[in-house]
Amino acid sequence: MKEYDFGLSWSSNETEYFIDCLKEACREKRLSFIWISNNNVREIIKRLEASQIRLRFLLDTEATYNKVRDSYARICYAVKDSGGVVINDPDRTKTAIDKANVHYELRNLGITAPYTVIVRNWEPSSFRLTDEEKANLGIPFVIKPASGYGQLGVVRDALGSIREIARARNFDRGDNFLLQEKIKPIVLGGKRAWFRTFHVINQIIPCWWDDQQNRYEHVTYEEFNTYRLFPLAKIVSKIAAATRMIWFSTEITIDKKFDQTRFLAIDYVNDQCDMTAKSESPNGVPDAVVRRTAKRMVSFAYHFINQKLSDMKYTIWLRGASIINIRGLGNPPAIFRQESKLPQKKKRPFLRKIFR
Repeated sequence: MKEYDFGLSWSSNETEYFIDCLKEACREKRLSFIWISNNNVREIIKRLEASQIRLRFLLDTEATYNKVRDSYARICYAVKDSGGVVINDPDRTKTAIDKANVHYELRNLGITAPYTVIVRNWEPSSFRLTDEEKANLGIPFVIKPASGYGQLGVVRDALGSIREIARARNFDRGDNFLLQEKIKPIVLGGKRAWFRTFHVINQIIPCWWDDQQNRYEHVTYEEFNTYRLFPLAKIVSKIAAATRMIWFSTEITIDKKFDQTRFLAIDYVNDQCDMTAKSESPNGVPDAVVRRTAKRMVSFAYHFINQKLSDMKYTIWLRGASIINIRGLGNPPAIFRQESKLPQKKKRPFLRKIFR
């Protein structure tokens, strides 16, 4: 049986900066690498299910679990069933990506979210908002599918008519929908206080994210302290604890309502983070964040494969290579693994490195 240390599900055949970073990190750690794309996905499935090959670690960017017979979802389960690790674990992901489910979980954890009305998929197209719901939502408000991604099916400026809500729901009649209060963020240092914060294994990486221009900027140490942005990390760590997701991003904004400043979780869990780099697109993630994410994934895979994982603590990574250890975030989610099915690789003393 042929074994691969690190697998990447990436449907395109075009190399991006993120893939180059993953390959480079695998070479440094001497981990074998396999790229699963549309060209070879069917063959990989056959070989996995026939036990001709084994993947020890899979980074998935493609699986669609609510799509029948999705090839990439099938690969995720084949890797998991053979004792490998999948980021993110397929069973955890199926629950976490449903915003209607996560909304109540976060509310129970004390995380503030915009006022929300959930419309279930079995409710009729004649669904009407009550006067109280209209007052709390305000006009305009946002309509979004519970399992949507990439801003597909989102209505940003809904006015509340029956026809408008029914039309939005037609995007996916099998999905639940969220009607949410539209948030106007405060301004900090000339920037809209809207953030996309990444959760990468046990490290939290906060970025400014202009929701109007779709532009990223890595938060600096000075900004983190000056604007007291610790709640960004607290919210993300709570979402991770509730969903047990390892790699995701979430949108968090700060507004002021009734003379009180609020940190609000907007989009909960965005799995399969878009790692297009800023050097590749003006709307891309800062190159340093892309590179950091790739290195941490490979480093984690190396430590998992060699069974060197220990209790991990959260750190926060800020621009300028500042790594902060802050108490009060709890522990990152544990990784699913079946050690009895996944034999340990031979140790390579010259590759030893402390995992941070």
